[in-house]
Amino acid sequence: MNEQQIWDMKPGRQLDALVAKEMGWTNFSPVDPNCDHAVGVDGYRRNFALDPGDGKQKPFPLYSTDIYAAWEVESTIADIVDNNELRARYVVALMHIVGVEYGTPWSPDDIFTLIHASAADRCRAALLALRGGEQR
Repeated sequence: MNEQQIWDMKPGRQLDALVAKEMGWTNFSPVDPNCDHAVGVDGYRRNFALDPGDGKQKPFPLYSTDIYAAWEVESTIADIVDNNELRARYVVALMHIVGVEYGTPWSPDDIFTLIHASAADRCRAALLALRGGEQR
C-alpha cells in the first residue's frame, strides 16, 4: 500500500487491520468491512487476529473509530525507546493530515486541532510514521 492510499483510507475495519498488523497482531481471519467482528454458526470468524499481548485469537481493536484504541497506538509509538525520529515523523504526519502547517509558529487553534484529531487521523499518521514514508 502506498502513501496516497493510506491518506485516502476511510475509518473502518480495513484501516484497523493495517494498524493492528503494525501493532504486532498476526494470523488474521478475513477482514470484513461490514461488521466489527463476527463468528458464524460454523465457526467462521471475521475481523479476528492473534493478540501479541496474550497470544489469543480475538477481534482486533477498532483503532480508527475508537479514540482510546488510537491512543494505545500513540502510546506504543511514544514508548519506543530511542526513536525520536519515529515520534517526529508521527507528529509531522498528524499535523499534515489535520491541516496544521509544519514549520510555522503554532497558534492555539493549531494546538486545539491536533488535540482533537480523530482516531482515523491518528491511525493514518501512525501508519505513515511507522512505514517511514515521506510526508506531504
